[in-house]
Amino acid sequence: MMQGVGLMVIDPRMNAGIDVRHARGLQIPEAGIWLDPPRPKPWALVSHAHSDHFARHDYTICSSPTMALIHARYGEPKNGELQPVEFGQSVKKDNFSIRLHPAGHILGSAMIHLTRHADGATLLYTGDFKLRDSLTCERAEPVRADTLVMETTFGLPRFRFPPRDEVIADVHRFIFETLNAGKVPVLLGYSLGKAQEILAMLDGIGVPIMAHESIVKMSAVFRQFGRVLPMHDLLDPERAAGHVVVAPPQTAKALCAKMPCRTALLSGWALEKSAKYRYGVDEAFPLSDHADHDELLQLIEQVRPRVVYTVHGYTTEFAADLRRRVIEAWSLVDNDQLELQLERA
Repeated sequence: MMQGVGLMVIDPRMNAGIDVRHARGLQIPEAGIWLDPPRPKPWALVSHAHSDHFARHDYTICSSPTMALIHARYGEPKNGELQPVEFGQSVKKDNFSIRLHPAGHILGSAMIHLTRHADGATLLYTGDFKLRDSLTCERAEPVRADTLVMETTFGLPRFRFPPRDEVIADVHRFIFETLNAGKVPVLLGYSLGKAQEILAMLDGIGVPIMAHESIVKMSAVFRQFGRVLPMHDLLDPERAAGHVVVAPPQTAKALCAKMPCRTALLSGWALEKSAKYRYGVDEAFPLSDHADHDELLQLIEQVRPRVVYTVHGYTTEFAADLRRRVIEAWSLVDNDQLELQLERA
């Protein structure tokens, strides 16, 4: 892992790479391209199908699984064009070539790589990503780029996730302890991505499974793209005794009003000691579809960028950490100019 070897501050305006800006979304001005803009734009690249990365644009490029998930989750678009591309396929726009590479976040999630024809300058936008193996989505494939735009959701050193096998063992233990107590174990995770990973963790456990209708709908798309998930019935609280239930977090209170249950949240935020009290659950287990701090550093080692821009989570803190490691890095969403002035002083 990279070690700190001193402090070097470089004025970001001196970088001659591809210009990227944050203006209610990420923009590549010279190409007329937006990256995961939250509001409709004329031309957008969408990294994955979570709602905070998707809007209805005039023209959208995404991976084939992402397009299928968008249609299943949000319905067929009435206006605008949604163009799917395969991982590694090159798409040209103006003076740029665009390729999508697996991001390892959820099924179909993509890192977006741009190459400028005029001088060969390159940029990689990670979207949400993780480098750890997944049970339900493609393994991340970072590629070399001059400029790296990355999410830093867990960008502090204290965020280090335990091995997946340990988490699975703890979840299985929670399930059987709850069943032995005569209650229904309810595992809480977002309906797209996290819930399917939870379902895959239950394969072969020997306990029947029920899942919320939103999860059942998304799971059908996962199976369409060859992901193996254990069979599960549609959630019916009146028949849930003896089952393990997988449901979105926002449904927990209503479910527990209908049946005797114990709840467990599966989230990267479970690393925080107060997690189960903050989220009002009986247990919390650290299962995340984002990179932890070590993986963020590992990504930089693999991409070897000249400059790093951070866009989500602990953006200022992680960028400052990188500068201490003699890597030019800046937050695109927070103002670190004051910190820059203090460092120069």
